[in-house]
Amino acid sequence: MAGLSGLPQSRRDRKSYTGLKGFVLILHLWVYCGENNLALPPFDMRGLLPPVNGGDDTHPDRSPYFCTMTELCSALGTSDHRKALLRNLISYRAIIASDDFVEGVQFINGSFVENIEAIEGRHPNDIDVFSILAPPAKYVSTPALWQATGSAFWQNEIIDNTKNKARFSVDCYALMLNVRDLGNFLRQSLYWYSLFSHKRSNHDWKGFAAVPLNAADDQAALAALAGGP
Repeated sequence: MAGLSGLPQSRRDRKSYTGLKGFVLILHLWVYCGENNLALPPFDMRGLLPPVNGGDDTHPDRSPYFCTMTELCSALGTSDHRKALLRNLISYRAIIASDDFVEGVQFINGSFVENIEAIEGRHPNDIDVFSILAPPAKYVSTPALWQATGSAFWQNEIIDNTKNKARFSVDCYALMLNVRDLGNFLRQSLYWYSLFSHKRSNHDWKGFAAVPLNAADDQAALAALAGGP
């Protein structure tokens, strides 16, 4: 995944990084300032989130469905097992934030965003998570710090799939905003969008959720999970 090459190395790079970082901030504003107040749609007759919500295939209410963590928990935390997975997801997000990765968005996918209980008669095993993360300011201003501590944290905490499946039941992947190779960054992002938009077993087109990082909302979601039925 992303390494030192994903961080700005010059004043020009830093200026480009600032512009690209705005992409993530726009996603945050879109969700939290009311431009996308549409909740996750209900499962369709296949037990999947519909790829487009409504009969018009060009309608803007479509996957990925941007929502807050509180909204995700309200829509999909429908059993004790699912609530436990959501608490694990929030714990994984807290690990990410502990190294100052606080701006970004996560695609949420897998059987967790399907009515797998009805489709296959089982609980979702885990949550598939693909994170697009902006580099922390400390690594942007001091790239040598990335080599000293940041790269190891990225490898061992954020993208170590085996570790995170064991401790958080998340199937995790991540990509850092990369101003030095925008084409490759877009290719990788679109790969995950395409992969998450279809069931692997039969290639059915389906929807998934997108949840921006927001520590305050995560705490609100935890409180709601604890106080819910």
